[in-house]
Amino acid sequence: MQRQWFYTGIVLFLFFVLVLGVPLFPEFFATGIFGPMNLGMLLFLVLHLLTPLLAFRYLKQRQGE
Repeated sequence: MQRQWFYTGIVLFLFFVLVLGVPLFPEFFATGIFGPMNLGMLLFLVLHLLTPLLAFRYLKQRQGE
């Protein structure tokens, strides 16, 4: 059960950084990384890839118990 809350905390932290960080620090999140990708886009991508990955990992762990 503790791992579930850890995963939830990671996802919520990334979500709040995206929701609050982009409007508060637009020039920081507009920093280019490579090509047309910037930090805001990278955070959005990580958030949308990490959430299903952590959910799948948690469900596989629950299935094994």
